[in-house]
Amino acid sequence: MRIARIFVAAAAMAVSGSAAMAWGDMYMGDGTNNPNSNALVHSYNAPNYCPAGLQPVMAGGVICCGTPNAGAYVDRPGKVHRAAAPKRKSTPAAYAPVGEKGVVYR
Repeated sequence: MRIARIFVAAAAMAVSGSAAMAWGDMYMGDGTNNPNSNALVHSYNAPNYCPAGLQPVMAGGVICCGTPNAGAYVDRPGKVHRAAAPKRKSTPAAYAPVGEKGVVYR
């Protein structure tokens, strides 16, 4: 019976402190972020089917009609990786024949 009381007391201590430790742990948002801020809107070269005064633009990867506030969108290729030239040996390799004394350089 004594062991059961110890386990009950330990469980009560663990449960009572969990709510106090979790208070304020959840993400409450970034107070400095303004979702309505001016995002970059690039002009996009496509046929102009937009209403008068608007042109095709790319905003966040989506092509829509609007007024650009940044330069043209350019999809640059990635870095070109070139194969390294094979390394040349600067000194001849050492060779030790079996049963002979010394080292032979070839």
